Amino acid sequence: MDDLREKRYNDKINYITSSIQLFSTIPKNELEKRGIFYTIQTSIESLIDLIAMVVKDLGIPVNDDEKNISELINRRKIDPELGEDLKKANGMRNILVHRYNSIEEETIFESENKLKKLFLEWLKIIEEILNELTDT
Repeated sequence: MDDLREKRYNDKINYITSSIQLFSTIPKNELEKRGIFYTIQTSIESLIDLIAMVVKDLGIPVNDDEKNISELINRRKIDPELGEDLKKANGMRNILVHRYNSIEEETIFESENKLKKLFLEWLKIIEEILNELTDT
């Protein structure tokens, strides 16, 4: 893996790890709420980008988000529940982008700890794969 590719991985990983610290913040106003939602949305996007990057670097044809997740789950024998949870989080990204209504906002705030745990589990998997890729 070249240095530029490794930097892209590290930038996305660092963004996610620094962003999840904000997930448990209770917003004091609309601006903070929007900031938290944007941070969650872009963290999900960054994790989905990492999945696509890993899929490509493993020599698996890159496809849509759900297929990339499924393919990685199957080929790496990862707990299928982690894949389903990531697919749900990716769906949550649409809710964040379109801000459908306040019911979804409550659901998002209630999901923050679960998202944080999910992201950390996926980052661990990705880092293990990256270690394998850099060792070869």
